[in-house]
Amino acid sequence: MALPNKVLPGFSAALYAQPTATPTPLTTAQLSLVASVSPIAVVGNLLPVEAIPAFGMDDAVASFSVAGSRQSDKIPVQAAPTSLTITAAWNPSDTNLLLMRADAYSGVIDRTFVVSATEGANIVYYAFNGRVGQFQIDAQPGAEAKCTFTIHPRGNQYGWSNNV
Repeated sequence: MALPNKVLPGFSAALYAQPTATPTPLTTAQLSLVASVSPIAVVGNLLPVEAIPAFGMDDAVASFSVAGSRQSDKIPVQAAPTSLTITAAWNPSDTNLLLMRADAYSGVIDRTFVVSATEGANIVYYAFNGRVGQFQIDAQPGAEAKCTFTIHPRGNQYGWSNNV
């Protein structure tokens, strides 16, 4: 799996979801191809999130004992994609938020998501297949209604691609 050629230091990010109520997630090979991923990263598929949480891969932490002395180490493993907890302004007429809510209620819909990290004309895509869970609407009086949901990536179904 190729990593991006450039790390974007001052990037802005956006989150997109594959459209339709019955999506066909991209294959693992397609998740690393700009030609497969960029058609998902279009305005009509944009999720209106407040901020993009940390995305990508976790590093593993190993704890072990040597002669009774506890030691640990952080090991970069490029495995186990992190879950993303998303907060968005709740709009009951937003098609993409309604898809996320339906996915959460179903619990078995796999969908391709794309995070685009943009700096000027340079874009790096992180695409992954995931399931939505824990959809909640917070409609407190006197405050903007928000919805919160979590996207749980499927194991080892991710890819990086870029146009730089």
